[in-house]
Order: sequence, then C-alpha cells, then structure tokens
Amino acid sequence: MLILVGLVLLVYSQAASHRKLSGYVRQAVAENRQKPLTRSVDGGQRVRSITAFVKLEEELADDVLRKYDCKKYAQWEDIVIASIPLENVEALAAERAVSRIEANGRASALMDTTALVVNALPVYESSDSHPAYTGAGVVIGVEDVGFDLTHPNYYDASGNQYRIGAFWDQLSKDTIGSPLPVGRDFIGQTEILAYGQSTDAPTQTHGTHTSGTAAGSGYDTKYRGMAYESDICLVSNAISDDIEYIDSVDFYKYTSAIDALGMQYCFDYASRQGKPCVVSFSEGYHPYLDEEDSLYSVVLGRMTGPGRIIVTSAGNENLEKTYIEKPATQQETGAFIRCSKESAGYRLTSAGPLRLTFYYYQDDSGTPTDTIIFTTTEVVYDSLITKEMICGEDSLSFSIYRYASSFIDEDIYQILVNANRALNKLSPLALVVGGEGEIKVYGSRKMAFTSRDIDKRWSAARKGHNILAPGCFPTVICVGATAHRMEYVNEKGDVQGATSGTIQGLVSPFSSTGPAMSGLMKPDVVAPGVNVISSYSHIFHPEDYIVSWSEFQGERYPWALNSGTSMSTPVVAGVIALWLQAKPNLTPEEVRQVLSRTCRQPDNTLAYPNNSYGYGEIDAYRGLLDILGLSKVEGISLHQPQHVQVRPVSGGLRLLFDDVLQAPVIIRLYDLSGVCIYSERLDINGIETTIFLPSIQKGVYAVQIETRDKDIQGSCLVRL
Repeated sequence: MLILVGLVLLVYSQAASHRKLSGYVRQAVAENRQKPLTRSVDGGQRVRSITAFVKLEEELADDVLRKYDCKKYAQWEDIVIASIPLENVEALAAERAVSRIEANGRASALMDTTALVVNALPVYESSDSHPAYTGAGVVIGVEDVGFDLTHPNYYDASGNQYRIGAFWDQLSKDTIGSPLPVGRDFIGQTEILAYGQSTDAPTQTHGTHTSGTAAGSGYDTKYRGMAYESDICLVSNAISDDIEYIDSVDFYKYTSAIDALGMQYCFDYASRQGKPCVVSFSEGYHPYLDEEDSLYSVVLGRMTGPGRIIVTSAGNENLEKTYIEKPATQQETGAFIRCSKESAGYRLTSAGPLRLTFYYYQDDSGTPTDTIIFTTTEVVYDSLITKEMICGEDSLSFSIYRYASSFIDEDIYQILVNANRALNKLSPLALVVGGEGEIKVYGSRKMAFTSRDIDKRWSAARKGHNILAPGCFPTVICVGATAHRMEYVNEKGDVQGATSGTIQGLVSPFSSTGPAMSGLMKPDVVAPGVNVISSYSHIFHPEDYIVSWSEFQGERYPWALNSGTSMSTPVVAGVIALWLQAKPNLTPEEVRQVLSRTCRQPDNTLAYPNNSYGYGEIDAYRGLLDILGLSKVEGISLHQPQHVQVRPVSGGLRLLFDDVLQAPVIIRLYDLSGVCIYSERLDINGIETTIFLPSIQKGVYAVQIETRDKDIQGSCLVRL
C-alpha cells in the first residue's frame, strides 16, 4: 500500500511540475529528450540550454538556480531571466520554491510590404523651423533586425556627430569575454563604426528603417525622423527569419526572455547617461495565450516606469479572418481552413467539455465525406493525440495537445493540421467546435479561416482578436497603423499604391485589431504606417522600394518606403521621446492619459477608445501642449500653423511665409504658466518679418499666430 501511495504521489508531482512550464518550454524539453547533446558549428558536443523567465521565491533564487547550473542575467523581485540547461528544466520546476518557467519563441518583423499627419514638428518631411522639442536629452532604444550602422541617418544633419551610443548584436559570433547571454555589445562611435553592421544585415534592413523613422536626422534629405536629436541605443535581436545565423545548439537561447533583456539593455544604457528612454519594438509573435506569456508581461511592467516607456506593434494580421467564437448558447460553429502551407496551427480555449470535429468535403454534395472527431474525454492533459485521414491521394494528420492554464479557469488546446501538400490545394476542410460552454479559436494571417458555399453552416470566422505579443500586454503602448501616403514613385519611375481597400486617413486594412485575448482594449493608439519613407541599408535593399540615395563618405545610401505596424510603432516612440524631453519622468500610464485627451479621432462613426484605433491617432503637438499644461490656456491654438516657419533669432523671432502675405497678423507669446507676456499686431507685406521681443528668460514659449488665413493661424513652441 505504501508503495502504491508513493507512486501516485510521484506521478502527481511530475504532472504538477509539468504544468509549471509554458508550452514553448515543454516543447524544448520534449525535443531535448530525443537529442540532449548537439554538435555545434565548432564540432564540439555541448549541452543545450534555454533562456527563460523563472518565477520563484525571491530569497531562494540564487541558491535554487545554482543547484541546477543556471546562470542568472536579470532579476525583478521574484522573477529572473536565466539560462537553464534543458536537461535540468523539469528538476528545477519540481522545486517547491519555483512556481513558473516560461519562454516563447522568436518574434517576426512586422512590415506588411518590404506625415505630416501626426501634427508633429516634421514627421517625414524636413523643415527649416527650429522646434523646441527634438528629442535632445532622451534615449531612443530600438530593438530590431538588419542595422546598417554606417548610414548617415545615424549622424546629425551635418554628418559630423555620430549619435549611436551603444549597440548589442545578439547574433554576433564574437562572444569571447562578453558578459551577455548571447552575442556581444559595442560602446561608442569607434567600436560601433568599426563593427559596421549587424550580423543579419546581408539579408535584413528592417531596423535601419524603423530606427530612422524614430530618430534619424534625415541627413541631406527631407526624410527626418521624429526625434532627430535624440541619443540612440540599438539592439539587433533574432527573429524567425534569422535561423540561418543561429547555431543549432543555441536554438533555445533565443526566446522572448532574450528580447526582454534587449529592452532592459536600452534602459540600462539610458540610466548610465542619466536620461529618460523610450524603446521601440516593431516585432511580435502569436501568443500561446496572454496567460502563457504572464511572466514576460509582468517583467515588462516592472521594467517600465517613470522615464521608461516601451512601444510595440499591434501586428499586420487583419487582412484575413483568424477568429472563431462559439457562445455558450450555441451548440456548435466553425469555419473552413485557409492556409497556403502544408501545416497549420491553431489555439483554442474552452472552460467546459469540448468536441472538435474536422469535416472533409470531396464532392459538391454539401455532405462531408470524411470526419475526424476529438473529445475532451480522450484528450487527456499534457499528452499529444494524433489521428489520420486518407482522402484519395491525399493524407492528413490532426494532432491536439491539451493542458490546464495556470492562470485562467479554462483548458488550452494546441491544434496542428498536417497534409501531404498545401491545405488550400486540398478539397475543403472545415474545423468545427461544439460543447456546452464558450469556445474560442485563434488562427493567424497565414493560418486563417474562410467560408464556402459547399456548406454555409461553417461561416463563423471573423477578423479581429489578433493583437500580437508583446503588444497585447497591459503595460506597453501598442500601436496600429493608419494610411495617409496612398502612392509613391520609386527611383525607377514606377508608381506604387497602398494595400487594396485602404482609405486615406483611416486605419489600414492590415492593422491588427483587438481585443487582446485577455479582453484588454488594444491597440492603444494608431499612427501613419503606410508608405513610410526612411533609411535603408546600403548592404541589403530591395530595389522596388527605393525612392532616393545619399552620398556619404564614399558610399551610396538608400532611402525607401515600407508599410506595416512596424513603421507606425517608431512614429509613436519618436513622439513619446519629444514628450519625455518635456517631462522626463513621464510614465506609461501618463502616456495613456495624454493619448486619451489629445488623440485625433479619424472615424467619427466610432466611439473612442475602441479596438481598431485605441484612443485615436497620435497628435504630437497637442500632446506636448497637454504635458506642458498649455492645452487649457484660452488663446493658444491646439494645432500648428501651416505655410509659415517660426525661427528664433537673436533678440526675437523671424517669420518666413511660403507665399507673399498681405494681411495684418497678431503675434502673442505665452510662457509655460500660460501668461501672455507679449502681444503685437503687424501689417505684413511680403514673405518674412522679424519681431524683436522684450528681454525675457531663456526657455520654452508658445507663439500664437492669428490672421485671416486659417492655414497660417495656429501656435507653435519655440526655445528662446
């Protein structure tokens, strides 16, 4: 009897420990059982490890990790990021002090193809004006892929001052002496320029574009970034397309935990400089479920705070129907699988008994010719069940893995469909769910759903519920994309247009929409993300998107367009850098409050906030006025003037008009307390005039311009 009880307790203990592991960690452990030792590129045999989040009792962390040969890289209270030998993961999970081990795979860059509209001081077009806020004194961190570190966009506009202060290449093979978990870093102009490019620069240019949008000077072009005088810190991480650069023995080192360390690297650099920091992350992945990413979410929440903001992409998933929901009151529902690959994966949640059915239609009768059924009873926890179907010359297999969530009172199912050829080339295949409670099925843009006339019962798929991680987390600022530049002409003279269905001024058809799986409203905000012009790598540059070139230090450097929430994310990050210059201790929650008060609402048929636009389209200038406390001052316009530049000069202001102005103009100057300290009426006949001001203290002031030309009327901030 004692032997039986001991066996039961052992089995229970193993199952309980297994449930402490996220799905990706379980996958890594299972794979390692088959191949615990891997031959690396240098020919040696090495034990494989995984970089993961570990939640454990804070006071026992170091002792427990040391016991299992783990290396700790960072700690936030009771959560650490550590490298864990895969052969020791289950033993570590069995420790009573450990409550969770989590990691997810590499993200993907979120561009859909390879602005004056956000009311910012120049957005994509340069200007000779001298705005008060340019990002000076703020660090913009960009974690991305494909950096050309020599591009003139990383210098100031004169091409003399280099602005990248630190660079971590996580794919670098030169790791001798590096304290970092992967790759190595380079500090200062000499080291960074000697290195020249990220490891993946021969095949990627994404990061050169996004960082240029956030912080580029524009050099000799009109394509100036949002915060063009900010300091820059870059991290080149690994994405799903970077597999060729990763030694197989290091495969599980590159996880979401490494991405989190990349963001912390930017914050640490900014802290050493004594400056606030905003991190732009134009990547994402399909979360197993928000609850499967709980430690990642908590760490990002603890990482951010006053003067530390993270901005991420919503995703480009909304061109396809990727979501099915069966209400508790409905017996069953479903949709047809739409996938151009030979395999498709889906996620499903259910709080009660489940019946999952696959119907295969080989003729036009509307009656399924083959059926595969899974029930909750046969799909036991933490085990993989596979069934096969032979349909003429085609064969399919269906696998389902079930586990109980550690965070919600629902079961989670991972579903995999495999075929001998692309699923779209097979006869129609429907996925149908039934049961007593509510059931939700999540796909992706490449593994989507559709309706078919052959059986109109299965038409439940719809768009939405496709926000990617980490954008779905509560503490990050999640960004969707709007469309404003509808077409462009590349250097070849070809006219390229926006995505089909795009409406100028509104959210782009590809931009992911919420709610997030947790029910959170997402995205938080939108910004231009269609046909955005910025720097491209001179090492790798798809020719169709190039619009111009710059000559710099004997090399030619391209400027090109891209579209996606990858492009809108650095716009928002750059705007927040301007806000941080005005208020260095700005918090993520305060950013949301500013957004709620100042965003434009492009679609007046909707209530705001909502799951397409969040609070609306970001308005950099109104946000600045709000942060400075000037938005409620009567007499100050909430928009900037057009067709006129305001330049500070010695002892006054110079106004430069685009055209000859023959009209009276009233100029008022306000200090940051909202007091009007100067007012004058001028009769102008020409394209410029200079105003001499009384002796005033150095600082930021609001200039209000009033005239009968409504385009010229408005306010701007200047630093005198």
